[in-house]
Amino acid sequence: MKLFFIVAALLLSTTIQAQDTIKIPAPVAKQIVLDLISGDSAKAELELTQQQLTLTNKVVVLKDSIISSYIQKCNIYDERITNEQAKFNVQSLYVNQLEKSNKKLKVKLAFTKIVSIAVAGSISYFYLIK
Repeated sequence: MKLFFIVAALLLSTTIQAQDTIKIPAPVAKQIVLDLISGDSAKAELELTQQQLTLTNKVVVLKDSIISSYIQKCNIYDERITNEQAKFNVQSLYVNQLEKSNKKLKVKLAFTKIVSIAVAGSISYFYLIK
């Protein structure tokens, strides 16, 4: 294609005169050829740029999907942490209830021991007195 333009430029620079021909000076013809060549290269560069933009968009979509999957994982981990904290809170409530019932049972046991010792002592006192 470039070779065609160069040949055309050389032909235009020699300017063959016919009835319907236009005489173009050689520097103008060379500039026209250079402009045509640069136009073709600009089209090729535009096509490459569009391909690169398409690839970049695909990369961005891929990265966005990776980021969204990590966000979902993070949300799942946060939910697990919340569930574990709720479980620990419930367990601490059970522990508090067990501690209270343990204290009550200790007091009851101590009272029962005191009462049983008093009853046994009074029975043995009355048995010894008789």
